[in-house]
Order: sequence, then C-alpha cells, then structure tokens
Amino acid sequence: MKIIDISYHNGNIDFNKVKASGIDGVIIRAGYGQNNIDKKFKSYIKAAKDVGLLVGVYWFSYAYSVEMAKKEAEYCLRAISGYNLELPIFFDWEYDSMSYASRNGVNASKELITNMNIAFCQVVKNSGRKAGYYGSLDYFKRYIDTDKLKGFTKWLARYASEPGVSCDLWQYTEKGKVNGINGNVDTNKVINESILNNK
Repeated sequence: MKIIDISYHNGNIDFNKVKASGIDGVIIRAGYGQNNIDKKFKSYIKAAKDVGLLVGVYWFSYAYSVEMAKKEAEYCLRAISGYNLELPIFFDWEYDSMSYASRNGVNASKELITNMNIAFCQVVKNSGRKAGYYGSLDYFKRYIDTDKLKGFTKWLARYASEPGVSCDLWQYTEKGKVNGINGNVDTNKVINESILNNK
C-alpha cells in the first residue's frame, strides 16, 4: 500500500491523477506550531476525500515543552473536526523543531522529546483517534525512546532499500514521482496495515 505525504509546498495537485497512478492514500500537513493551519489543508483534504484516497494528517511541531505539545494536539484535533480519517494523526518533531527550541533557550533532551511525543499522541488517543509519531532513524536512535511509545504508530523516514528497523509506516524516498504532482513528493509504504482505522 503506497501513501504520499504532502503540504502546501507541493502546490496544486490533481488528486484524480494521483489516485489513478496507484497511490492509496495521503497524509496531509494539517498545520504547524501554535495553531497555524496549512494553507492547502482544507482544499487538499476535500479533494483527497472526493476521489476516495485514504487520509491521515500530521502536525509539524515547534513545541519545546510537554504543555506546548498537548496544545498542538488540540489545535490539530480542532483542524480536523468533522473529518473521518483512515490513517493516524502524526506528531512531527524534527531538526527544525530542535533549532526553534534552541533559539528559545531550550536544549531539548531525549527525555523531553520523548515526553512531548507521548503527550501529543495521548491527547489524540484520548479523543478516540489513532495517533502516531514520525522521525528519522537518527532521531529514533538518539532523541526518542520508542519503547515508551508502544501502541502508537511508528512512521520511519529512511531513504534506503529497506527500513532496517521495525516500523508501521516507512517513508522510503523524498524524491517520489507521482502523476498529478509537480516535482518530488515524499512516498511511503504501509508496513503494518493494522494502522488503518478500518482494519
């Protein structure tokens, strides 16, 4: 099962062509930071739903405390209110997030990053929706204690021939080519189909 992930950076998308090219689903950036909704989120999710793609979302995090991560989960849940999702809601805390924390005087430790991931996912889970977290192999080794996130969907970014570690969803390239999208697009393979809400 092939999934792409997108944000407004991907520009205008012909979702009919995307669906016809063999893509099964899409994970859309709902927003980022303190309640900034992605400029294309509403048009993307409507168009994806209209053509029958499976849909999930992610929230790019600029949190540097557990409370901020919880707030981001609440912002995300408000953004998707009224939409049924077939794929989870993902917390996306990465290198830009760390730089932002540093600029705000916070040297994010592995414990803090792990706890922010847990906090976001728990708020989502408590709302009755499926939650997950995203990261590179480097992040999962150095900055996130994935053992403490068991029960949440693990979305791995690793641009290689195989994921190399256990994961539920594998982002295997940032240079995918899909009809209906100009330029490159992140492309993923579902490893564990139980992450689908209808499974």
